[in-house]
Amino acid sequence: MLKKKGLGLWDVIGSCRRAGSSDNNIKNPKFNDILSLLKAHPNIKTVCFNGKKAESMFYKAFNKLPAGVIFRSLPSTSSANAQLTPNQKKNIWDRAFRAALCRCLVILFCSATLAGCASLPVHKGPSYSLDDIYKRLDYKTDGDYRVVDIFYATSRQAGTSKLANETTYGTLDIRIDPRVRIGAMLPDQLKKKGIIELQKTKKLDPDAFTKQLSEAVQASPHKSLLVLVFGYKDGFEATAMKAAYFAYLLDVNTPVLLFDWPGDQPVSIGGYVKAQSLAAASGPHLAEVLAKVVREVKPEKLWIEASSLGCQVACDAFDKLYTQSDFADEDIEIDHVILAAPDISSNEFDKKFKDEFAAMSKKLTAYVSSDDDALLMSGIIDGEKKLGRTKLRVKDPGQLEEARGLLYLKSLDPERFMMIDVTAINNASFKHGYYLECPEFYDDFYMRIFDTRPGINRHLYLLKYSDGTDYWVMQGSK
Repeated sequence: MLKKKGLGLWDVIGSCRRAGSSDNNIKNPKFNDILSLLKAHPNIKTVCFNGKKAESMFYKAFNKLPAGVIFRSLPSTSSANAQLTPNQKKNIWDRAFRAALCRCLVILFCSATLAGCASLPVHKGPSYSLDDIYKRLDYKTDGDYRVVDIFYATSRQAGTSKLANETTYGTLDIRIDPRVRIGAMLPDQLKKKGIIELQKTKKLDPDAFTKQLSEAVQASPHKSLLVLVFGYKDGFEATAMKAAYFAYLLDVNTPVLLFDWPGDQPVSIGGYVKAQSLAAASGPHLAEVLAKVVREVKPEKLWIEASSLGCQVACDAFDKLYTQSDFADEDIEIDHVILAAPDISSNEFDKKFKDEFAAMSKKLTAYVSSDDDALLMSGIIDGEKKLGRTKLRVKDPGQLEEARGLLYLKSLDPERFMMIDVTAINNASFKHGYYLECPEFYDDFYMRIFDTRPGINRHLYLLKYSDGTDYWVMQGSK
């Protein structure tokens, strides 16, 4: 019957260890070679996932997907999925099948709860382990702990919260309890509990730093580099712990470069204003680092993620780079810039920075939340609307002026620019730290840097305005 209808069944996992019947207990999975199947049968045009677990395991195993195939996530047909009635599930699957059959063939991906079968004749291919395909973040071991190595560059005077005249370079060793989970990211508390701590800091001269970073990039599977810039309040040690926490939980095998700046100013109006000026003054230091990376390290993929007031540092760095001929030309040096909870003026971004990002980055994604309390306070302090507290879902398009900069860029090139509203999943501290504390953010961040189409992420929903601009809304798990 399946063959007659043009349908096929396929297990993502060929074998695994599992205590009990829950997919959450899957250990040591071996993945079936779906890529060979798709290559052998180019008439397969649609792949449907039977539930979230099948989808998440698939994307952990495979990130280089064939062109011309639509991947769709559908609700699990398991009785354990009680969010929908059986009839509701049937209607959703029926609609998906009707749409897919118009494209020729549907393959149904199932988790390890199904006995593997396929209605298609295909030569038996090898099974892959997770370590073979999904190259995880490299680390050393220290007893029961993991030790993550991170590169750093900083604009601070050593041991102070003051701006230095020159950029300092080096490496960090951060020890992490492997049982750490995504949640409230409070560095002091995590350190007290022994979950994460900075073990070793090693200063390097610029040439030695460049050599070691180049070797790490070339040894990585994607020849890539991830640059992280955090925001206001935290000192060098806390920022290093944040970088290791994010890198470990994101779990992509790429070298990580932390750019640190003296954002650890007093938690007061005067302290915030001083941090703003230090963020702007640190921009040229970050520009120096990025220029060194592009000209000397030469990663094939360069990803930059800036969060909170760190986005101001990134904006001023791009402003500095834009004055240099090799960055202002038609060649685009950076693969993706991601701004999370950007603590920058919407007006300043619109008038000044958006063109610079467009000139130097292949893609730009901004995550915003309309209920970000921290950005509400910073906006009150300096009398400016903040890009990261953009209110997107309003009935009157006239209320969208604060978002026009990014929405205008997106209208010019929808494939390069994205705006994602995370209000619905933002349960972080002060509604601000979702870029460290919300699992949905990590999932989407992973998809963004590997250029996965946004529609594949089952947490994203596309909304459109009457004037033709659109944006994505992130929803939590159902």
